[in-house]
Amino acid sequence: MKKPRQSLSSLFLNKVPAAEREHIRHLEEIQKVHEGRPFHFDDGNLRIMYLNPKCMQSAMKLDAPDELVCAYSRTVMGLLMFHPQPRHILLIGLGGGSLVKYCYRHLPDSRITVLEINADVIAMRDLFMLPQDDERLKVIHCDAVTHLQINTYDADVLLLDAYDENGLVADLNTAEFYAICHSNLQADGIMVANVWGKPSALAGMLSRLRQQFARQVNWARSPDSYNLIVYAIKGVLNQADENAVKALSDQNPGLQFSELKEHLLSLPLSAEYSSTEKELLALKQSLATIMVPDANVPQNYADWKKQVGE
Repeated sequence: MKKPRQSLSSLFLNKVPAAEREHIRHLEEIQKVHEGRPFHFDDGNLRIMYLNPKCMQSAMKLDAPDELVCAYSRTVMGLLMFHPQPRHILLIGLGGGSLVKYCYRHLPDSRITVLEINADVIAMRDLFMLPQDDERLKVIHCDAVTHLQINTYDADVLLLDAYDENGLVADLNTAEFYAICHSNLQADGIMVANVWGKPSALAGMLSRLRQQFARQVNWARSPDSYNLIVYAIKGVLNQADENAVKALSDQNPGLQFSELKEHLLSLPLSAEYSSTEKELLALKQSLATIMVPDANVPQNYADWKKQVGE
């Protein structure tokens, strides 16, 4: 059976009813006005950012702008199981700012630095109700690869949330780039990546991260899509125990840490592979257990709206 490759960004490409084909045609008209640049669309209580008419980037509820609407973003916040009190969060990829807003509100002791390459995305920050830059938040318009080659950060958490309609961005998926990310983390820091793409490409990414982060890499699939959330730990692995997970859940309602902890996958730290090919095979086998057709993943826009309660 062919494995699905769609993410939240692409899950509306197939099985589109007539009403939704009309919806996409409407989005195409909006994109023409914006000459191919990212744009937003309001649908009732939802404000949605699109990279193109068939690629949703971010979603926000107008009456609850700080809520994490998409399950993948809640899965990303599983980082708190590894680093519950980050002082500095470095985020690559702004999008609609869901993660920025959540961290800004719920982690008041954290500084947040955002690197975003697309000026059109930054221009929409007010539409998505992001706080203005201040002593805690700074949004920088730059190419993250170039910027991190000449600027050094002391991040406790590095969030990589930058992808396009094709999945992994090539420049952000290299051993050299992951080495740069590693060097910009504190000794007990964690890198969290939200990605999607072909299982073969994802296995290659996991392999590169395992080499850079001393094999201390965990991953889980988002409950509402085929996005893969990857946690790469620098220093000593320090995953929250059952009591700590319960405390985190009490402090952060809706993040479902216990369920996430049960679904985390990894290869044994003690596992030694005689070749990269054998490691890649083991990673592909792990991914094959979660990258399977799932009835809980919405197949079209209408189903997704119902799932998020709109």
